[in-house]
Amino acid sequence: MTAERVIDTHLHLSPDVSRDAKVAAQSLATDLAANNVTRGIVLHLQAQPWSAEEFAEALAPHPNLRGFINIHPSEADASKKLRDGIEKLKFVGLKLHPRLQRFDMSSSDTGRLVGAAGEMNVPVLIDAFPDGDWLRMGFSPLAFATLAENCRNTRIVVAHFGGHHCLDFMMLAKRLPNIWFDLSFSLLYYAGSPVVGNLLYCCRSMGYRRVMYGSDYPDRSIAVSMERSLQTFSDGGISVVNVKALVWKNAVECFGWTDL
Repeated sequence: MTAERVIDTHLHLSPDVSRDAKVAAQSLATDLAANNVTRGIVLHLQAQPWSAEEFAEALAPHPNLRGFINIHPSEADASKKLRDGIEKLKFVGLKLHPRLQRFDMSSSDTGRLVGAAGEMNVPVLIDAFPDGDWLRMGFSPLAFATLAENCRNTRIVVAHFGGHHCLDFMMLAKRLPNIWFDLSFSLLYYAGSPVVGNLLYCCRSMGYRRVMYGSDYPDRSIAVSMERSLQTFSDGGISVVNVKALVWKNAVECFGWTDL
């Protein structure tokens, strides 16, 4: 199976390619173009060696790269930093990583920042891969649902579809229309396990709506992620129409892009 158009909703710049953000961004843009990826969401991380300003400057020459800014909810003036990131640095969304940033999903700071994103009409992508560290920290799908319920005007993208908790997330999303998902990392990480079947079942149960393709580059190469994901869709009997929804149409709807 091939895809005529692809939007990758979960990418990072790679410090292993270069410590120069501009070089890393150029490499990623070239890689996406070579693999027929029309546009990519590139996630800024405070844990990486680039400031938000350096990151934004690196993406600016590449129309196929759109950035999400990473802000800790408890930072002073977090909402102002988000507004500046959107209005001045041209980021198009907010990235949160509770495990790496070690913040409480239920805190008033988190709710305030996520609510501010909704007021600015930008989506929030939140890491939701339940690795051993986060499970020990108290990972809970209910925390995501409560945040979504308290911030109903904010589109919240649950990254990695919650891993092996995907069934719980899917059931919650049926009651919360502002919850979206990306399939990055999990679809390949759980290969050979029943979780892949659960992920495909979740896509089917949701009518192939509000679910988007992502690679989580550089964890997997653009080419490998694309090839294996499309093969998984094909093996799962997903129709061409529904694959189109997963790999680009849903992203266009979620991000409100009118130029694609």
